[in-house]
Amino acid sequence: MTNEVLIGPRGDHVLEIVLSQPERGNALSPAMADAIVGAIGTMPAGTRAVLVRAEGKDFCVGRTPVMPPPGSRATALDLRQLIADPVLDFYERLRSVPVPLIVAVQGRALGVGCALAGLADICIATQSAEFAVPEMDKDIAPTLVMTALSDRLARANLARLVLTRAPIAAAEAKAIGLIGMVCADDDLLHEADALLAKLRSNTVPVLSAVKTFLSRQGEMSPAARREAAALINCVVTAERYR
Repeated sequence: MTNEVLIGPRGDHVLEIVLSQPERGNALSPAMADAIVGAIGTMPAGTRAVLVRAEGKDFCVGRTPVMPPPGSRATALDLRQLIADPVLDFYERLRSVPVPLIVAVQGRALGVGCALAGLADICIATQSAEFAVPEMDKDIAPTLVMTALSDRLARANLARLVLTRAPIAAAEAKAIGLIGMVCADDDLLHEADALLAKLRSNTVPVLSAVKTFLSRQGEMSPAARREAAALINCVVTAERYR
């Protein structure tokens, strides 16, 4: 565990993850990512949802620097192991959380912060929140972030976000499908708690069933979706009659 991120069950069947480095815009460090992955992997069996939020004015302004220092020698494999694989593994772990992943965003969500919004099952953002992928301003190909957003955004919207690097407001982010909800700046935690209260009223099998279908439906043909819907529904409903 690291004091850069505060993680723990809230006592209401919610695992809360709080990015707690507001002085650096909650930029995600490797230690923070490792702590989050570890907590998700060991969360209590009765967990109904995972909430990711942040302290301070910004949600997350990207990653802390991980590039080798100037003058270093490195192979493509070295760079993949240092730069690409850790964050891709982090994204995949968040994508595979077995219950709903809720992300609450205020201020700026840049780079990996924007990716976290896209990986959420529901991202709630304040009206003044901004989303951007500015990596190309530093001549970095943002393909890692793009993997987190590619199943959320249409090609044209993803290209615009990446190539123009221009921030988009919360209302537009909702309109293009990047986030799910927009609220007043003072209502973020209230809206998140209201959503979590609804999720806590459901059983873990039902929540997991919905999450499974959401995660897989885009990969299936209409016939496969029909069979998956029937199978998942019947297996979960059968729990009531055991």
